[in-house]
Amino acid sequence: MSKKYQLLNQPILAGEIYKNGVSLYRVESFNDDCLHTSVHLRRIKDGWELDAVGAALYLTDRGIELLWDYSKNGRFTPMESEGA
Repeated sequence: MSKKYQLLNQPILAGEIYKNGVSLYRVESFNDDCLHTSVHLRRIKDGWELDAVGAALYLTDRGIELLWDYSKNGRFTPMESEGA
Protein backbone atom coordinates (compact mmCIF):
# COMPACT_ATOMS: atom_id res chain seq x y z
CA MET A 1 0.00 0.00 0.00
CA SER A 2 1.51 3.35 -1.01
CA LYS A 3 1.52 6.26 1.39
CA LYS A 4 -0.38 9.41 0.62
CA TYR A 5 1.36 12.69 1.35
CA GLN A 6 -0.35 16.02 1.87
CA LEU A 7 0.32 18.51 -0.91
CA LEU A 8 1.21 21.87 0.58
CA ASN A 9 0.02 25.09 -0.99
CA GLN A 10 3.45 26.70 -0.72
CA PRO A 11 5.58 28.07 -3.55
CA ILE A 12 8.96 26.59 -4.41
CA LEU A 13 11.52 29.39 -4.19
CA ALA A 14 14.69 29.79 -6.27
CA GLY A 15 17.80 29.71 -4.10
CA GLU A 16 16.10 27.76 -1.30
CA ILE A 17 17.23 24.33 -0.11
CA TYR A 18 14.70 21.53 0.31
CA LYS A 19 14.83 17.92 1.54
CA ASN A 20 14.09 14.92 -0.65
CA GLY A 21 14.58 11.71 1.31
CA VAL A 22 18.02 11.96 2.93
CA SER A 23 19.36 14.46 0.38
CA LEU A 24 19.22 18.23 0.22
CA TYR A 25 18.61 20.05 -3.07
CA ARG A 26 19.03 23.74 -3.91
CA VAL A 27 16.61 25.23 -6.43
CA GLU A 28 18.78 26.76 -9.16
CA SER A 29 16.09 27.94 -11.59
CA PHE A 30 12.70 27.28 -13.14
CA ASN A 31 12.50 25.83 -16.65
CA ASP A 32 9.47 26.19 -18.87
CA ASP A 33 9.21 24.19 -22.03
CA CYS A 34 5.87 24.09 -23.76
CA LEU A 35 4.86 20.70 -22.39
CA HIS A 36 6.24 20.43 -18.86
CA THR A 37 7.33 22.93 -16.25
CA SER A 38 10.37 21.77 -14.32
CA VAL A 39 12.62 22.99 -11.55
CA HIS A 40 16.40 22.80 -11.99
CA LEU A 41 17.92 21.34 -8.82
CA ARG A 42 21.44 20.72 -7.51
CA ARG A 43 22.05 18.06 -4.86
CA ILE A 44 24.17 19.70 -2.17
CA LYS A 45 26.37 16.72 -1.23
CA ASP A 46 27.82 15.93 -4.66
CA GLY A 47 26.79 18.47 -7.30
CA TRP A 48 24.32 16.18 -9.13
CA GLU A 49 21.95 18.40 -11.14
CA LEU A 50 18.58 17.49 -12.60
CA ASP A 51 15.36 18.95 -13.92
CA ALA A 52 12.48 17.84 -11.68
CA VAL A 53 9.15 17.72 -13.52
CA GLY A 54 5.98 18.11 -11.48
CA ALA A 55 7.84 19.29 -8.37
CA ALA A 56 5.82 20.36 -5.34
CA LEU A 57 6.18 20.58 -1.57
CA TYR A 58 4.54 17.82 0.47
CA LEU A 59 4.14 17.05 4.13
CA THR A 60 5.59 13.55 4.61
CA ASP A 61 6.34 11.42 7.65
CA ARG A 62 9.86 12.92 7.52
CA GLY A 63 8.63 16.54 7.46
CA ILE A 64 8.27 18.89 4.50
CA GLU A 65 9.90 17.52 1.35
CA LEU A 66 10.24 18.52 -2.28
CA LEU A 67 8.89 15.64 -4.37
CA TRP A 68 8.52 15.34 -8.15
CA ASP A 69 6.95 13.08 -10.78
CA TYR A 70 10.15 12.34 -12.70
CA SER A 71 13.54 13.86 -13.50
CA LYS A 72 15.44 14.48 -16.72
CA ASN A 73 18.80 15.85 -17.84
CA GLY A 74 20.64 14.52 -14.78
CA ARG A 75 24.38 15.20 -14.72
CA PHE A 76 27.28 15.90 -12.38
CA THR A 77 28.68 19.42 -12.42
CA PRO A 78 31.85 20.70 -10.75
CA MET A 79 31.37 21.58 -7.11
CA GLU A 80 31.87 25.17 -6.06
CA SER A 81 34.65 25.57 -3.54
CA GLU A 82 33.17 26.33 -0.16
CA GLY A 83 34.47 29.36 1.66
CA ALA A 84 36.88 30.38 -1.11
